[in-house]
Amino acid sequence: LSEPYKEVFSLRTFGELKFSEIGMLFGKSENWARVTYYRARVKIREELEYEDYM
Repeated sequence: LSEPYKEVFSLRTFGELKFSEIGMLFGKSENWARVTYYRARVKIREELEYEDYM
């Protein structure tokens, strides 16, 4: 993953931070953090599905 997707995903998944906390770290809104996290999950899922077809 590229930034900021990688960092947001890591903070949420492994750091167990709230979306509001992640947003504050980046100087963005809670909604931005939610959308970025969701998009990161979609990218990871797409990569995993692609590798399953190989």
